[in-house]
Amino acid sequence: MLIKFTVGNYKVFKEKTTLDLRATAISEHTASHVFDLGKDRLLKSTGIYGKNAAGKSKLINALEFMKAFVFASSKDMQSNELIYTESFRLNTATVNAPSFFEVEFLLNDIKYRYGFEVTLEMVKKEWLFERKKTKEYPLFLRLEDEFDVDYKKFPEGKNKESWTRKNALFLSLVAQLNGSLAQSIIQWFEKLVFVHHVCGCEESGFTEFFLEDKEDRKLVVQMIKNADLNISDLEVVRFEDAKTLKTGKKVESPDDNVLIKTYHPLYNEKNEQVGLEDFDMYNEESSGTIRYFDLIGFMIEAMREGEILIMDEMDARLHTKLSQAILMEFNSEKNTNAQFIFTTHNTNLLSSDLLRRDQIYFVEKDQYASSKLYSLVEFKIRKDTNYELNYLKGRYGGIPFINDLFNGKKEKTEA
Repeated sequence: MLIKFTVGNYKVFKEKTTLDLRATAISEHTASHVFDLGKDRLLKSTGIYGKNAAGKSKLINALEFMKAFVFASSKDMQSNELIYTESFRLNTATVNAPSFFEVEFLLNDIKYRYGFEVTLEMVKKEWLFERKKTKEYPLFLRLEDEFDVDYKKFPEGKNKESWTRKNALFLSLVAQLNGSLAQSIIQWFEKLVFVHHVCGCEESGFTEFFLEDKEDRKLVVQMIKNADLNISDLEVVRFEDAKTLKTGKKVESPDDNVLIKTYHPLYNEKNEQVGLEDFDMYNEESSGTIRYFDLIGFMIEAMREGEILIMDEMDARLHTKLSQAILMEFNSEKNTNAQFIFTTHNTNLLSSDLLRRDQIYFVEKDQYASSKLYSLVEFKIRKDTNYELNYLKGRYGGIPFINDLFNGKKEKTEA
């Protein structure tokens, strides 16, 4: 599980900023919204708000970059290849300084803290700490091409230092050379699953695998029915197996030899159901239906495998009630191991019925265009406060103050 993520000098984040998933000592929704892991209490979900261009997506990009670099640095990159990081460009002190990335996470009931600092050309620093009980121990520390490896606590790193390229991570190299702990940490990074707001692209094609499983098919169909989309059934049509639909129609093979068919009730002139009419999911259903269908597979997988599902623009194309329903699935007692991090503009989710105060984050830029991240729990407010109303009034920051788009007349805001 993810405990904290910190990023600094990356894109819009000039200073270090931290997304903290540790539950604070507030009392609301402790049974449903929090994982109680003994000494540790972690949040099941976190929502991030902010105006357009505040940095919400950039925060997701930062975590996505960290995962991608961990996977690619030793396996795919060449010795002279650049590291595609991006420092904060609006200050001369940071343009050529390294970017900072760090995660703290729970793996097999042990806390680890792993991070690195990188420029376009090289890894400047890298570190891995292990915490057992209350004390934290460094397993290895790296400063450019100098290494300090604890061979007793991290024996798999022994004599691997000289093999590490300047643009590659030591952890990734050790994992590639069959280091067991390093491989386990790489596998933890695999649990970071990113879903973007554009439907029908990299997200499409995932739910269909659950739909083709006999038991999972029931769950997918039920989740579609529960969303009130007027769909009574679904079917994956693969053309090496079948070309005739359950309605008796024959269909032509598309380029990828697979179709997702939805079935809607067909009525006669007396409004009596007389059959079904088929539709093509990706060509005839609404963008919201497609978006939700694509998300179903990710939700099922996250719940079963204990993944951290990270969704940018979570509410894109979805009705508020459906967005609320998705959030409630993660903030429920039946969710025993999945975490959900999302960005959104949907203020209807800013409710004490749906989110604890420590689950609500805001991103805002200062006067020098540097973004910062802060939580609603930092404000001294009652738990029964109307979060949505106060947010729209500007009391928590993170909103735009928009001038009249044609004549520049300033918007009035409440203090």
